[in-house]
Amino acid sequence: MLRGIRLVIYDLDGTLIETNEAVVIETVNHVITELGEKKLAKSVIEEMVKLPFNEAFQCVLPEAKYSKIPWCLERYREIYAELASDRTRILPGVTETLTHFKRLGVMQSIATNKHSDVASKILGRLYLLPYFDLVLGINDVSNPKPSPDVIENTLAYLHIKPREAVFVEDSTMGLEAGKKAGVYTVGVTTGADDRARLGSFNPDFLVDGLQELALIISP
Repeated sequence: MLRGIRLVIYDLDGTLIETNEAVVIETVNHVITELGEKKLAKSVIEEMVKLPFNEAFQCVLPEAKYSKIPWCLERYREIYAELASDRTRILPGVTETLTHFKRLGVMQSIATNKHSDVASKILGRLYLLPYFDLVLGINDVSNPKPSPDVIENTLAYLHIKPREAVFVEDSTMGLEAGKKAGVYTVGVTTGADDRARLGSFNPDFLVDGLQELALIISP
């Protein structure tokens, strides 16, 4: 049991919500074709989106169009926000867990590699936004996860010490960020990486659903 916790920080995709995979593929291809490029295969996009998006678009665009990458990121965000809001579901145990910590007076926040406006819009449409004291995204930091920037900024904004916070993540990239920031880490097997891969990064706890957090975190 982790005691003295004042803040639970959550990743978004794969941790709290699940977005239809087709939304990402459709959005990327929409952006690519608007630039006059051919649609990409599903397998190419699946590998591409594992990278920060500025690097991802470099992988699929000719060098002559690298100057268009800032536009790509903005256009992706616009299209994704519209499509994902209607094709996203809350993962099991999430609402109950958020309610539990809200009642205990534990602060809760989002630290995502999504743009914070997109994250807030999706959370709002799912009626989850009121649970959170802060939503930070890739636009709020110099470096995305696995850099610890988004977690360190969260701690600074909310005036929380690292050992008063827990970061809940479904990917090894996020767990690496949490480790670097010095917070407690919890790997959850509902998203990007399986139990074996998450375990290889030695999180403080490894769970199969968010409802297990109530058993291991206490204010």
